[in-house]
Amino acid sequence: MKKLFTIVVLTVGAVCFGQSVLEDFEGSPTISDFEGLGGAVIEADPQTGGTHGSTFKLVTDPGGNLWQGAQVDLASGNYANLTSDKTMQVDVYSTTAFSLMAKVEDHVSTAPSAANTQAHSGTGWETLTFTFTTGSDGTTTANGVYTRVAFFPNRNAADSGWNSPVQPITMYADNIKAVKHVPSGPTCSDGIMNGDETFIDCGGTSCSPCSAAPTTAAPTPPARNATDVISLYSDAYTDVASNFDAGWCGSNSIAEVDIAGNATQAFRSNPCQGIVLNDGIDASTFTNLHVDVYIEAGTDVTSSVFNVKFVQQPGAAALEVNFNAASSPALVAGSWVSIDVPVNLSAFTGFKEFGITSNLHNKVWYDNLYAYKGTALSIGDLSNAGIVAYPNPVKNTLKINAATTIDTVTIYDLTGREVLRATPNVEKTSLDVSSLNKGFYLLTIKSGDQELSTKLVK
Repeated sequence: MKKLFTIVVLTVGAVCFGQSVLEDFEGSPTISDFEGLGGAVIEADPQTGGTHGSTFKLVTDPGGNLWQGAQVDLASGNYANLTSDKTMQVDVYSTTAFSLMAKVEDHVSTAPSAANTQAHSGTGWETLTFTFTTGSDGTTTANGVYTRVAFFPNRNAADSGWNSPVQPITMYADNIKAVKHVPSGPTCSDGIMNGDETFIDCGGTSCSPCSAAPTTAAPTPPARNATDVISLYSDAYTDVASNFDAGWCGSNSIAEVDIAGNATQAFRSNPCQGIVLNDGIDASTFTNLHVDVYIEAGTDVTSSVFNVKFVQQPGAAALEVNFNAASSPALVAGSWVSIDVPVNLSAFTGFKEFGITSNLHNKVWYDNLYAYKGTALSIGDLSNAGIVAYPNPVKNTLKINAATTIDTVTIYDLTGREVLRATPNVEKTSLDVSSLNKGFYLLTIKSGDQELSTKLVK
């Protein structure tokens, strides 16, 4: 029996060999809560006379989502290497028994997300060892370098889902330990500006050259009333307050760069970017989405995608719009593409989140990301703006006159599907609409700095 005990001790010791404290919360780590957690802050050790110093405090909220939690980004140089030793130790304090799920994520998404759940007895400080081989919450086995650790205090004891209702938990975390990642030298995927790299993971003697950024700025958006725009990113309008890089696919999803004197977002090596608005916005009356996109010249866009998604929280409403080489408008390389499409946001009374997904890593830039109201203007309004479209209702031919060159004329049906597009490049034009079915449409006309819409009856 004594020999067996010795073997067990040696085995446990071997599992933890080489681990280091990656985060002790004595500095100012990047932390954030999500999905309605009651709070995530740095506070002193809750135990009287305790020796843990500063700790990471999480408090659940019965009004939040069941999968609420908080996350901490590990500092550069303190990333966790879970290639061989797939365990992580965390000191956890609670006076209530509960099950805690920990999840690790990689900043470049080359290592798969992994999660594991461990029980806490509620007796104060305990050291929990998470073994990231169980595939908790539909994840897989950890394998690689990780820069983020997320904690979910409302996991059920069976590790099969979430407690419902939310269990009232106040917990503290400290001393995240794992094997520390030690780079063998400057790399192109470690999230650090190494040596003579000209940007994070870009350029330098040991890395591939940076992608060729656009040399001209994105088109300048037209002037609009402030109440008619929800701007997520644009110098032309006032952006809504948000966590602009929420880290849904890891940190550093995007980077702001200067293109011909204009602030522009460069999409980095992560597959997605998440934007979380500070407050929900009633977007139900907004009718159009706009974003200007540039893809590096020479890129084969055959299988490229740039997809955007509106998400309402709380609630399940979501609207995704996909763009590729066959969409309208189509993705092209080497020039700015102004994506401006109608969207049905009538259900989005609490618009809170926005996502971008793309496989164009380090090859795509975007600017002027906003939703706006395609407010129906009467023909008289169009005339006052220097544009006349008639007759309305129309039978076979729609005539359009403008004071300046008409750039585009687009007609959408009520589902938002583009049914007709023309690029006259003249001040007067006639449009054959005889192929359209009888009904109501949205007519959008762009002429110079005017971008106007009106209802069209066929």
